[in-house]
Amino acid sequence: MKTLIVYATKYGATRQIGESIAAQMGGAALYDVNSHAPIAIDEYDCIVLGSPLTAGMVRKEIKAFAEKNADVLAGKRLGIFVSGLQTDGGDEYLTKNFPTALLDSARAKAFLGGVFDPAKCGWIARAVIKAVAKLEAYTSAIDEERIASFARELRG
Repeated sequence: MKTLIVYATKYGATRQIGESIAAQMGGAALYDVNSHAPIAIDEYDCIVLGSPLTAGMVRKEIKAFAEKNADVLAGKRLGIFVSGLQTDGGDEYLTKNFPTALLDSARAKAFLGGVFDPAKCGWIARAVIKAVAKLEAYTSAIDEERIASFARELRG
């Protein structure tokens, strides 16, 4: 099964999760929507969309990609994931950010955790995360078990 993982990332955690999914899938192509390079998604059997959450919202580039390619995505084996430091509310974030028809056609959907790396964040982001999440040091909440489960659901 030829798989494409389409993602947007701000600090790199969503790409890291995409790479982990690719490894679980036995290899997949990764495509950063911010590269703006042309991509022929119709050549793939399985498409995975991934985005970090910022204030509960996915990146606008992923929303635009999903809307622009909704018809093609509906005919594919589809997976959708979001990343972030939140520990709950995954279904709520998915419902809030993606069209119902797209979610209904997705074989796998999940919240897969995230990373806080203060070395990659600006001072405003560090201050917000310190105030809201009470984090000051590097923290990884990437859930490898959920990633493996997500990949199994896609392959299923």
